[in-house]
Amino acid sequence: MDLLNDKWIPVRPLHGGSPQIITLQTLLCDSQSWGLCLPRDDMELAALQLLICLVQVILPVQDYPVLRQRLSNPLSDSLFTDAVSGWNEVFQLNHPDAPFMQTKGVAAKEATGMDKLLVGLTGATNCAFVNEPGQGNALCGGCTAIALFNQANNAPGFGGGFKSGLRGGSPVTTLVQGNDLRTTVWLNVLTTQHLEIFLDSELPQNDSFVWQDPIKSGEKIPAASIGLFRGLFWQPAHIELCPTIAGGICSGCGQNAEQRYDGFLKEKFSFNVEEIWPHPHSPRLLQTRKGQPEEKFLSFTTSIPSWTQVSRILVEKAAAKNVEGHRVAAVVKQAQELLRGQRLQLIIGGYRTNQASILERRHDVLVFNQGWQQFLDLVNEIVETGLNYKTALRKALYTFSVGVNTSGIKGAGVAVHESAERHYYRQSELIIPDLLASLDYENADNALEHLRRNLHQVCERLFEDATAPYIHHPKLALTLAVARRSLYKHLGALQPEGGNNNVD
Repeated sequence: MDLLNDKWIPVRPLHGGSPQIITLQTLLCDSQSWGLCLPRDDMELAALQLLICLVQVILPVQDYPVLRQRLSNPLSDSLFTDAVSGWNEVFQLNHPDAPFMQTKGVAAKEATGMDKLLVGLTGATNCAFVNEPGQGNALCGGCTAIALFNQANNAPGFGGGFKSGLRGGSPVTTLVQGNDLRTTVWLNVLTTQHLEIFLDSELPQNDSFVWQDPIKSGEKIPAASIGLFRGLFWQPAHIELCPTIAGGICSGCGQNAEQRYDGFLKEKFSFNVEEIWPHPHSPRLLQTRKGQPEEKFLSFTTSIPSWTQVSRILVEKAAAKNVEGHRVAAVVKQAQELLRGQRLQLIIGGYRTNQASILERRHDVLVFNQGWQQFLDLVNEIVETGLNYKTALRKALYTFSVGVNTSGIKGAGVAVHESAERHYYRQSELIIPDLLASLDYENADNALEHLRRNLHQVCERLFEDATAPYIHHPKLALTLAVARRSLYKHLGALQPEGGNNNVD
């Protein structure tokens, strides 16, 4: 199967119709509006990333006028044909010598089932997900290519002796969403100018893919030596697909396939990448330790909602001593210029992990109303406001839980602050994302006042709910009074000019 010429992209017409498999040419050259159609959101995100990377490589964009033209109108068939003609056999899944995202000649005692390529499908934590039975039984070429790409770039390695991708084992991916699949792909293709800024150099002329020029065992690789092609399609594992089996229904997309894959070979393989390769689809965190700059990719470490990370995802900030900085993903940075005067629909996805175990799949779309580019400080203020009210609630309930030792005030001994924090995040997801999507950024004062009032009420309600089972406990009466006073003290401090602490 050839990703540039064959049918492999699982889609559904946006305006009604049945799921089907189309070619890259149909996606880019047809006027039909498509959306991806797979049973798992993480596989849809991986398919989108794979499409973006393919188009970034085979159809480079020089500047904004060209990019805007491609956003507005489908490509001509002749332009597409000319573009792919120079890439014969490079993206073939079953190439005899250099198959896509694979290494020929993998030594393994036995084959591994395809379910191991579908992240989170197997293992001790798979019960945390809604997975249809048998999803990994036998995959078509398209689902296999998507799974290979996803495992290599978005997920932890297979375990001990296997490396994760260039962004680590659980990176947050941020992409710009358009009106349909075609425009979404183009919105995340960087112009040549932005690519040179993002790579901090001119693009290398001798770039090669990992399956064409394999990584050597034990190799120490400077990140600066990794070119665009190699970095976008990085493969840290030695994997080789087993021969195809007979055609039938793909257990992934549910479509009929002439050939399917039911297993692969893998072997342990060690190397080391020095420094960070600046992947264009992920934000990075910056720190200064002992006078030396450090950076890493943002990852999901807890189950808190995506809005809490908006400042890290959307707002650039330099690192200073004991102060974290952040660098926005290159595709989001470009969108700040490209989408002037327009709304931003931001896709945020990834996995929350514990070492090699997948604890949670994350996939959200946050919307920012027009004007967001000029008011990033205001976006940051909204996020910080939401976090500050959470902190006020948590501090008050922590006091109720543990008491005040210096005053001899006994605590309830129950971690009510933990459960209240989870409830706060659930309720805030109905408030803060809606505000970011609807806010008139030039006239935000009334909306901010309403936000503070809303969150104030949420905190009051959650405090009362958390402490209600203990209000008749005589030994906790003083503890409850102290905790309530603490709540209103912290809430009052969040009002403009200090506000009123609402305590008689």
